[in-house]
Amino acid sequence: MSRTPNKLLVEGHDDLFSVVGLMRQYVNWPKDKDDAPVFIQVGYGADNILKKEFISTSIKESNTKTLGVMLDADLDANSRFTSFRNLCLDYFPAMPKQLPANGLILDNADGKRIGLWIMPDNISKGAIELFLKFLVPDTGVPSWQHAIKSVAEAKGKGATYRDCHVDKANLYSWLAWQDEPGQNPGHALTRKVLDAKAPSAAPFVKWFLELYSLQPSINLQS
Repeated sequence: MSRTPNKLLVEGHDDLFSVVGLMRQYVNWPKDKDDAPVFIQVGYGADNILKKEFISTSIKESNTKTLGVMLDADLDANSRFTSFRNLCLDYFPAMPKQLPANGLILDNADGKRIGLWIMPDNISKGAIELFLKFLVPDTGVPSWQHAIKSVAEAKGKGATYRDCHVDKANLYSWLAWQDEPGQNPGHALTRKVLDAKAPSAAPFVKWFLELYSLQPSINLQS
């Protein structure tokens, strides 16, 4: 059983592994999940997480003081936030009408804290794969560009991925060519195939650290 009052809801296992792989570069994150600074729960999709009973139960859990939620924007970050806001207003009446660009962090009179980050950047369409795209190191850019071209060509040859999943197709095609092939994003971050220290990761990292009142193990300015 987790010993932390910090909890994060994510849509899927790749989101979980990506957060752990990223934040392990910034804070002490033991391999035993029960000792992790944040307990990450897979919610199996935004539609499930954004059910009234799911959110309310998570907020009211007695052993959870800080609840973070990480969702994909998909086609519209604003509509995602509106759904989230409507579910949380009873517990957090000071909920803003718009999602702050640097992510939501809000406390209530009951001593609870809630946070929200909508991938990739709280504004743009897309999902975590678009966030991870910008963690491709400079040395990987030529093969990344080739992956984009190959994915587009595959579509023309009958590949059946949906257009809304092109960022995922690009990312996993590129990962398939790394050492070792086929690793998930979390492993790619841990093995530094993806650059957790890339400037584009900083806003999410700062939100995460502030939300859970964690002290970084490195200088964030470096």
